[in-house]
Amino acid sequence: MEKFRKALYVIFYVIAASLAICSILSIFRNSEIRYLKMLDFPRIQFFIFLVISLIILLAIIRRWQWYDYLAITGLLTGLVVNSFFLINYTGLVSVEVPTAINLKTTDDQISLLLTNVKMSNRKSQPLINLIALKKPDLVLAMEVNKWWEEELKVLQKEYPYSQHTINEFTYGMVLYSKLPLTEIEVEYLNNKKVPSFDCTLRLRSGKKIKLHCLHPVPPVHFEDLPDNAGQEETALKQLGEKVKDRKLPTIVAGDLNDLVWSYVDELTGTKKIIFDVRVGRGFYNSFNAKNVFTRWPLDHVFVSKEFRLKKIERLPKIGSDHFPIFVELVL
Repeated sequence: MEKFRKALYVIFYVIAASLAICSILSIFRNSEIRYLKMLDFPRIQFFIFLVISLIILLAIIRRWQWYDYLAITGLLTGLVVNSFFLINYTGLVSVEVPTAINLKTTDDQISLLLTNVKMSNRKSQPLINLIALKKPDLVLAMEVNKWWEEELKVLQKEYPYSQHTINEFTYGMVLYSKLPLTEIEVEYLNNKKVPSFDCTLRLRSGKKIKLHCLHPVPPVHFEDLPDNAGQEETALKQLGEKVKDRKLPTIVAGDLNDLVWSYVDELTGTKKIIFDVRVGRGFYNSFNAKNVFTRWPLDHVFVSKEFRLKKIERLPKIGSDHFPIFVELVL
């Protein structure tokens, strides 16, 4: 029994040290060192395991030694570090985007269904059924290749306006809209295989808004997929330069392959210009739909100060590794 207890000690000291070190290093979340950047992703998981490890260590420590205090201090430090970021997605902080109440008209409302379909996913009907159920004004689909483009053609009747930029590199993108799209621009901000969309929409009231849709590459290296190995990821910073000069109410949406943890300014280089609709409301983890233990919010919607939020939902699985996200906004 004593040997088992000592083995348990060693195991949890190693776990405690690893969790504490990873949590502290995660402070360098905007580093171009990919391994440091990736520590920003599992903050929810870090927090849960830190709590569990703290409880177990407190239960098994008999005679307190200096290394016990050190281990507990490390765990508490890790909890503080991760709490600093996670608290923004709880009801303990105020929302950044006000809640829409006392609505008198629907003319200034707009709804968006945001989905990464996963290019290899061959189950299109669940998504088509969701679109029919939610009836969004906009559908932004990412990882769209030729097969998915053909499947989504059923939307054309209800969504007469669209922009298609298709490829087989998992970065094809399609935007379907019930509202008129004008001034459409397709850009390649930091990778010639990774498109982004800029366009202007006219709401039913006649008011115009700006929409930016993007899907930057993740901070990992892929042998057969686009990445930015050896160069700084600047797609979001380039977007930030555009948003700074905005003349219209603005929406930014997409699978950013990044965690925001409410610090939009750090990623985009903006200062209190666009805001995360999740802040003060919840995580709405959109990835990984196939693994409950590795979930975090990758699909984002940011809006300028003119907007209020009527609704945000994480929708059911569609066969992809991402859950769709649905939002309703009001000017």
